[in-house]
Amino acid sequence: MKLFLNSVLLLLIISLFSCGNNVTDKTDKNTLGLYGDTLDIALNQEVSLLDPIKVIDGYSLQVLGQIYEGLLKFNDKDLSLEPMLAESWTIDNSGTIYTFNLKKGVHFQDNKCFSGGKGREFKASDVKKTINRICNVADNYSYNLLKDKIVGASACYNSSEIKEVEGVKIIDDYTVRITLTRPSAIFLQTLATISLAIVPFEAFKNESFIAVGTGPFIADEHFKEHNFITLKRNPTYYIKDEQGNQLPYLDAVRFHFVPSSQERLNLFNKKVLDIIVDLPSASIKDVVENKISDFESKPPKYVLGRFPELITSYIEFNTKVAPFNNPKVRKAIALAIDKTELIDVVLNGEAYGPAINGVVPPALKNYDFESVIGIEYNVEKAQKMLDEAGFKNGEKMPLIKFYISGNEPQTLRVALEIQKQLQLNLNINTEIVSLNFAEKLSLDRMAEGSMGISAWLADYPSPDNFLSIGYGGNIPSSLKDPSFPNTCRFQNQEFDNYYEQAIKTTDEVKRNELYLAAEQILINEAPIIPLWYFENYRLFQSSIIDYQPNVMHIHNLTKVRISNLEANPTETN
Repeated sequence: MKLFLNSVLLLLIISLFSCGNNVTDKTDKNTLGLYGDTLDIALNQEVSLLDPIKVIDGYSLQVLGQIYEGLLKFNDKDLSLEPMLAESWTIDNSGTIYTFNLKKGVHFQDNKCFSGGKGREFKASDVKKTINRICNVADNYSYNLLKDKIVGASACYNSSEIKEVEGVKIIDDYTVRITLTRPSAIFLQTLATISLAIVPFEAFKNESFIAVGTGPFIADEHFKEHNFITLKRNPTYYIKDEQGNQLPYLDAVRFHFVPSSQERLNLFNKKVLDIIVDLPSASIKDVVENKISDFESKPPKYVLGRFPELITSYIEFNTKVAPFNNPKVRKAIALAIDKTELIDVVLNGEAYGPAINGVVPPALKNYDFESVIGIEYNVEKAQKMLDEAGFKNGEKMPLIKFYISGNEPQTLRVALEIQKQLQLNLNINTEIVSLNFAEKLSLDRMAEGSMGISAWLADYPSPDNFLSIGYGGNIPSSLKDPSFPNTCRFQNQEFDNYYEQAIKTTDEVKRNELYLAAEQILINEAPIIPLWYFENYRLFQSSIIDYQPNVMHIHNLTKVRISNLEANPTETN
């Protein structure tokens, strides 16, 4: 269900965005200054880790994407795969041997970890050592992307000593060959994620990790101050624009940690921030109605858009502890939650729509998400299901601790509405526990919670990335060991079979059929309850040039500039 906007706001967005793909492109580029600016972007949460294999939150990935690069990348408009550190690649007839031809003349950023502080050239050995590290380091999300895919990866992880991954071979300095255990439809996509970005061995050869990659911006030793991170321009970056000018254009990118959406808006109005990517609809309505002249001026001071995103919000249960080890309890709660009420009343329409189907959002192309039958809102069925679970009228049901990441008032409002619905419809009492983002993430991974609200932002645009939160093949045997991304610790052999068949099926139609079958099981068993699909507003200062929004929050900033000239903007088709 698509919710409608205030008519003034809707017409404004249509007029700004109906003609072009790049919403902030203003030519003529030759009249604009190229260098010397700092771009300011707000993040909801603080970023503390800059090691790609240890980061599992979407906020950190927005920062890491400026420092590191992988063999491939996603096109920032349509998410198609493009070469990055790999110039080209071939796949043999068996679909298991990938040969990558690497770009020459690419250097790592200058850093004290290198001899003389000068970044050395990127070589095939860096690919091998990066993969070796991933497969030998305990408890890292990156390993889940390679486990059982590359020959020898699992043997390294289970070994008591550091081992080399058998399936990665160096042919020469600029050629590397990777052999898979079986054909994979998603292997190339995983190589485009920041989790598998190439890191020089000098950065991790000692116990302390140094943030250094081949990307356009550098995290120097003073990168973090107070409530923001500043990344400086990489003066030795290997990519140039069409006229031969050295990229990136920006001198620096500054990421501000601003949990409050109202404070982000205040900073934007003061021109402290250049881009806001997740403003609530109520705030946007006030911006437009109070400053309509700023949008209608020629050129406008601000640029506004609304975009669907590859993000789904959901309730997750710890399926290893009572009462949520009982699927009937989980289904009863799913039946008792009115998702439409959440969207219309609590979120004020700030969503693509209620997640009445599965967990895979509609922003993913070529996937029939509507064919997944979600659990309906039906209080009578919910009460009957809870009765069958042994908790008639909610009696004997323990007080449920309901965990949220409480930096955003919106999350608390959602939790309060769900709390009210569960008490009214099922006589289930919950205690809302608000944690910061890092605490909530740690609690989920260590199975220390029982029920909470989470959201999944796609690492790569494929159904399996969302369905991985239900895949049981990577769950540790002990609750004392961390589990990610399946923090619910849900295990269902039929689901796992469909999931495993799908990721090795190269035919897209058949693959999606298998994903849909797996997803239906996930929804029926309800270790998670999808709540809503994301669709957020993006607000830009009109001086920002060549910034391309996308559904995965990828910030490609290599060609972004800030104009100080009063030139009329033009749209690109």
